[in-house]
Amino acid sequence: MRLNSLATSLLSLFLVTALSACNEEKVADKEKKVYQVPVETTLVDNRTITNTYRTTAVLEAKAESKVTNKVTGMINKILVEEGMSITKGQILAEIDSENYLLELERTTIDVDSAVAEFNRSRPIDGEQLISVKDLEKLEFLVKTRKNQQKVAAIQVRDSKVRAPIAGVIALRVVKEGNMTANVGSEMFTIVALDTLQGVVYLPESEMNNVHVGQQAYLNFPANAKELPATVDLISPIIDTESGTFKVTLKVNNDNHVLKPGMFAKVSLTLDVHDNAQIVPQKALLVTDTETSLFVIQDNKAKKVTVVTGFEQDGFVEILTPLNALEPVVIVGQQGLKIDSAVKIIGEEETQKKNVELTTTNNAVKENADKQATQD
Repeated sequence: MRLNSLATSLLSLFLVTALSACNEEKVADKEKKVYQVPVETTLVDNRTITNTYRTTAVLEAKAESKVTNKVTGMINKILVEEGMSITKGQILAEIDSENYLLELERTTIDVDSAVAEFNRSRPIDGEQLISVKDLEKLEFLVKTRKNQQKVAAIQVRDSKVRAPIAGVIALRVVKEGNMTANVGSEMFTIVALDTLQGVVYLPESEMNNVHVGQQAYLNFPANAKELPATVDLISPIIDTESGTFKVTLKVNNDNHVLKPGMFAKVSLTLDVHDNAQIVPQKALLVTDTETSLFVIQDNKAKKVTVVTGFEQDGFVEILTPLNALEPVVIVGQQGLKIDSAVKIIGEEETQKKNVELTTTNNAVKENADKQATQD
């Protein structure tokens, strides 16, 4: 009986020991098989980043004039066509001036007659030929007739329609041989192409970051060109509905490549930060309550809540101090949790390159030191 009890006890002990060993092996195997989340990383870069405001604008002529007729009549000649460059004062069209020339001749005769009568009525050798009152009337008549003569001369002058500004004929409304409409009817439109302008509207928060003469760039999809522009005017008024203010950009167009009405994409640099912490924008995890990213410490993911600054070309400035030696996760962070084990894709190749680079740098430094010693 004692032998049976002892055998039973030994058997139980053996089974317990065996089961414990199996459990330990399973736990060890489980620990060995901890899943590592594959991620891609990059290191924090320190460089210059700019705050660039991007918007669109439509070009318009800074100087534009709608030429109208000041007198009426038959249009005898049209001397310009659309697209022609003209100078200030150049004759654009001629209106029949026969009636106006006759009126000028009539008023000239009236002036000569009034002047002759006034001269005959002036005192001779101190003798007053007519009353002072009548002499004053004759003097006033001379002035009135001369004013009428000037008006007639102006009508003769205005029968030749002239350009009030230099530029290009953008539109011709009238035709040769037709009668002009009422005085003040549009005949031509002239635009000055040497300098064009684009109007943009910036948010109120950028008011202190914009100044006259500031550099901007305009990109034109129509001809795939990017041209510089400068801030010419800044409105001092904030639109209460949109919270924006008006900024006028000046564009040099001496070669007349650009045309009014062209669509442009505007890039205006508002501020520059030097030596800023820069990471790819895709590294960020943005929610309603916070912006964060994951860094790698001892092959584990650590979540860092960050404050961001400027954004430029797919990169973002991080205002929260980061460790430059801790890799930042840029791919795979959606599958990470705090303290998740990670496997950095391409880490071995990166380490190899770093070792090669360090070796090369050391060799270069050693050679430089030897050279300095020899010198």
